[in-house]
Amino acid sequence: MIAISISYSIHQMIRNELDKKRRKAMDELERRKAELYRRFPRLGEIEDEIHRAGLRYNKAILMGEVPAESAAEELSGKIEALTAERERILTSNGYPADHLAPVFECSKCNDTGIISSPGGKGDTLCICYRQLLLDHLYDNSNLGISRNEGFASFNTELYPDIVDEERYGIKKSPRRQIMGILENCRQFTGKFSDPETRNLLFCGPTGTGKTFMAGCIAMELMKAGHTVLYFTAPSLFNTIYEYRYNSGNNEEWDPSAYKNILETDLLIIDDLGTESPSATRYAELLNILDTRISNDMRRPCKTIIATNIDLRNLFEYYDERIVSRITGNFDIFRFAGDDIRNLRR
Repeated sequence: MIAISISYSIHQMIRNELDKKRRKAMDELERRKAELYRRFPRLGEIEDEIHRAGLRYNKAILMGEVPAESAAEELSGKIEALTAERERILTSNGYPADHLAPVFECSKCNDTGIISSPGGKGDTLCICYRQLLLDHLYDNSNLGISRNEGFASFNTELYPDIVDEERYGIKKSPRRQIMGILENCRQFTGKFSDPETRNLLFCGPTGTGKTFMAGCIAMELMKAGHTVLYFTAPSLFNTIYEYRYNSGNNEEWDPSAYKNILETDLLIIDDLGTESPSATRYAELLNILDTRISNDMRRPCKTIIATNIDLRNLFEYYDERIVSRITGNFDIFRFAGDDIRNLRR
């Protein structure tokens, strides 16, 4: 498992990627310059003249030899004339007028990831930076479910619009039920940072969209810059076992995987109830829930649990302390309908 400390490591990786892109663009520019300056020496002379003009006028201003405004006006006129001459040389020889300008992947921020606001009102993250952040968050989320576009990907039309309590176990149609769940999940993401927002428990038969809904929530939160970590229940407890076993026996063991389980903004535990039952595992689950509930009072630290086990059976499966944490800190939503995976096939 990869550490997901968004406070430093991910942002540092993004800055490194952007730096590489800028260096690549500047290296390519230097290659084009070297080629053209050999063919058209005047182009090199023009660049030198522009550079010397800037130094000369800066020195004159610092020495007080000329007023700043008149020096800037004269410098601007000089550079415009030299730039026009350079463009004539390029276009007359079949090159674009901007052939000696760097070509960045993102023209909005020139691969800096930052856009300066007009009037000096502060800088904002460019859309390219946000996309890189989303990519890193997704890669580090351990999501084993297909990437989607968030709630826009959730299709309520796949749920029957008929009332059949004997078949579906609810008093309304599965479509009406899922539309209500979808609205509650939208509210969950909208108020994710509010300590009053409760965790979510999804229960219901296999193939009714529990995991996909959790994935939609994950994508919406990652778009907003939150960290997400996904585990099936067996893999969660296996990771905890590896931590407990190796942390005391291997000095090189990285404890970040266990730390991230406790601290990631959103933890998704899928297929709860499919893990091998044991008192130790129940104690670990209780510790995870208690720690995350405590963390959530200071910063976003929410949990989504999905299970195929019927709600009554789930409460019989786990001891009273775990049931108490779930009933006291989770909003419970029952999914119903036909197996969507069979419908898609």
